[in-house]
Amino acid sequence: MILEAMYNGEFYPCETVVPTSPEYRKAVIACEKLMEQLSQRLSKEDYELVQELRAQTAIAQCEESESHFKYGFSAGLMFSRKPMNKCSRRKKNG
Repeated sequence: MILEAMYNGEFYPCETVVPTSPEYRKAVIACEKLMEQLSQRLSKEDYELVQELRAQTAIAQCEESESHFKYGFSAGLMFSRKPMNKCSRRKKNG
């Protein structure tokens, strides 16, 4: 259960959730092929630059994903809180 995993500090969606869409898989395969081509065509130093670019891009994408997750989660809580507030007001007034 998710609540138990959160309580026990075992909830890591960024590490356990992997997209399963065909587009994602195609993109991963294409990236692997392109990296292989670059490793054969570029000098060792240039290829290391490409690897560093990929690493920094991954960091930026993870930060962006975290921001989107936080915003979406917060928005979900706000939306779910509004109906709950209306129900509690009805009980108090009713």
